[in-house]
Amino acid sequence: ITVDVSSKGMTAAQVQEGAVSVGANVRIIDESTVGVSMGEGITRSDLASLLSGAFGLTDADLAADESLMHVDPAVAREGEILTHPIFRMHRSETQMLRYLKALENRDLSLNHSMISLGSCTMKLNATSEMIPVTWPELCDIHPF
Repeated sequence: ITVDVSSKGMTAAQVQEGAVSVGANVRIIDESTVGVSMGEGITRSDLASLLSGAFGLTDADLAADESLMHVDPAVAREGEILTHPIFRMHRSETQMLRYLKALENRDLSLNHSMISLGSCTMKLNATSEMIPVTWPELCDIHPF
């Protein structure tokens, strides 16, 4: 997120100095703006430390909205998820992506079959036959 700290009477350098004091880091965008990035592993304690150290906020409400913590039973999943054995075989994102790439490589597509049949013909076109392609009347017909 991007935060304009000028309304708090702070500079971006002051915010960064405060963030460093609690073991966090913010990106200075300009004199009054900082960028803050948070990953999935951030806890409420981490957020409270950042807010107090970097922004001087000690009484921030970090309570989550209760409505966001529950799934409506009408749309809740009833069955198991990811039960196919393939999800047990590949235990990391990298392994799963390699599996998906292997599936993609098995797929027959035009660039692996039909188009390559015509490529030898295209290579035989004389250069002089290709010159008109460079003419502005032909290659610059698009209005943009």
